[in-house]
Amino acid sequence: MVKRRSFEERIEEVVSGLPEEYAGRLDNLVFIVEERPDAEKLAALGFDAPEELLGYYDGIPLTERTHDQVSYGPDRIYLFRRAIEEESKVSGLPLQRVIRETMWHEIAHYFGFSEEEMDPIEAQWLGGE
Repeated sequence: MVKRRSFEERIEEVVSGLPEEYAGRLDNLVFIVEERPDAEKLAALGFDAPEELLGYYDGIPLTERTHDQVSYGPDRIYLFRRAIEEESKVSGLPLQRVIRETMWHEIAHYFGFSEEEMDPIEAQWLGGE
């Protein structure tokens, strides 16, 4: 298991590596690291086990906002450290890659991409890995 500070530093690396056309548009967005999702989040999102949920975007996607919409606070991307570490172990993928893929998936939700649009967007961001 990676220490929390090291995990947070990896998050900072991912944000700094986001393509500029997207990175420059991240506004009023915070990243929150939690060990595991709570039972309420799991139930609301239709997950049975905490290791199934790596990340979660909570906010109003940019594509759904209006010019006069009053923000209720920052949009949030939750990253569940234990689930991400477990996915790395089970999949054999480096931890940094699982963090990056999870974050970029949630950031894509922030930009309003649908699940169907995710694969090509993530492939573009990952450089065809």
